[in-house]
Amino acid sequence: MAGLAIGTGAAIPGVSGAAIAVIFRVYEDIIGAVNSFRKRFGWAITVLIPILLGVLIAVAICIVLFHIAFEHFMFVLMCLFAGFLIGSFPGITDEVKGEKIDKTCIILIIVGALFVIGLGIASVFSGLDVGELFLDPIPWWLYLVLIPVGALAAVALTVPGLSGSLILLIIGFYRPLVDSAVLWAKELFGVGDVPQSFAHLGPLFGVIGCFAIGCLIGVVLVSKVMTLLLKKWRKQTFYTIIGFIGGSVFVLFFNHEIYNYYRVWAGQVVLGIDQIMPMWLEMIVGFLVLAICAFLSYLLVRYQRKESQLEVKEEAME
Repeated sequence: MAGLAIGTGAAIPGVSGAAIAVIFRVYEDIIGAVNSFRKRFGWAITVLIPILLGVLIAVAICIVLFHIAFEHFMFVLMCLFAGFLIGSFPGITDEVKGEKIDKTCIILIIVGALFVIGLGIASVFSGLDVGELFLDPIPWWLYLVLIPVGALAAVALTVPGLSGSLILLIIGFYRPLVDSAVLWAKELFGVGDVPQSFAHLGPLFGVIGCFAIGCLIGVVLVSKVMTLLLKKWRKQTFYTIIGFIGGSVFVLFFNHEIYNYYRVWAGQVVLGIDQIMPMWLEMIVGFLVLAICAFLSYLLVRYQRKESQLEVKEEAME
């Protein structure tokens, strides 16, 4: 269950898989398992394998759904992301509940928010279209670039509140990766109107492989950094994470992909976007989805709070 939730969070831009792990109370177990993989191999495997399987299943399902949503109702999709993010926010603030807020904490919140907002603004005005790189023929150096890109995505599994998939969305790699993976998988199995072809088998495994290598490197390196930060500066770290989350809500509605969607609303034609709802209707549906998802996400936080209270009571009785 935790793996499915973490994978869904990792796949949703704006939602941190690590934040979901904190809510499910498995975050420190994951970090501990990664850092002591060789010393406590058996225990680490029992912790990581079920979670990784859940992550893979959830990511695969989300990729297919998001591929369709990006083309036809992106604003609703962003509202869905924002709803989950806003609803899960109390789960992060619980980590600093009772802590005194000083000037340093306020500065860290502001810096964290401005950092994420700055990435979003930069993505809009950079004018870079990464999607063109995934067209035939794919340049060889793109595979090398995907390694550090994968390391950035691994942030979703190791830093609560900072979404790796949101970073991918901001720098323009999220949709090209999703669209390419879905298209090449359809070709491989001959799904729907797409004729079966093995022409992109190499690029498919090359892209997935390089991205996975980057993710592995990122998880190992960032896990060690997070272990140090949480050990020495736990309060400051979580206040910075709160800033990341606050900035992420803004960035969900102001990034490279959604900006192109706004251009279609303004009457322009953008390749890869085919709206099926008028602007006014999509805005109504979007904000309704945001409210529902925020409520459902908050219910999950409340459930985890109750579970934590029960655990504390059971430990006290023992």
